[in-house]
Amino acid sequence: MKQRIILSATLALASIQSFAEDFTDTAKVISSRPIYQSVTGQECYNVPVQVQTAPQRSMGGSILGGIAGALLGSQVGEGSGRVAAGAAGAIAGAITGDRLQNDGNSGGGSGVVMQQQCKEITKQIVAGYDVHYMYAGREGTTTMQHLPGNTVTVSVTAH
Repeated sequence: MKQRIILSATLALASIQSFAEDFTDTAKVISSRPIYQSVTGQECYNVPVQVQTAPQRSMGGSILGGIAGALLGSQVGEGSGRVAAGAAGAIAGAITGDRLQNDGNSGGGSGVVMQQQCKEITKQIVAGYDVHYMYAGREGTTTMQHLPGNTVTVSVTAH
């Protein structure tokens, strides 16, 4: 007789367990609060920058002009006058050769180039939401990736 009672109780519990079921339902959202996360990175952009270019002068014309002027100048006069004429010819030839080669270009100029500038930034982004809800008279809390609406889906296990 005792064995029958224990067996009946065990069967009764097993039958109750077999009726336990998992299902989903909706619960009313009471409140939701964003969860913020700090993200650090770089923000870069191009800006115009005024630059000065260095003069690009060639010395070849000055050298050749100076040599030619010295040779021509030394052909004029006698004695120490010949040396002075050669020196004057060298100076005049160097100036003339420079102007001819560099075409009166006095050197550098200016221009605008684009230059990348970056700065460190920290942004606050929403990483998720803490959601408080009410289901069957009980309050619950969950974390969600997106902002919930007026209701959330909950998993329910009935016993």
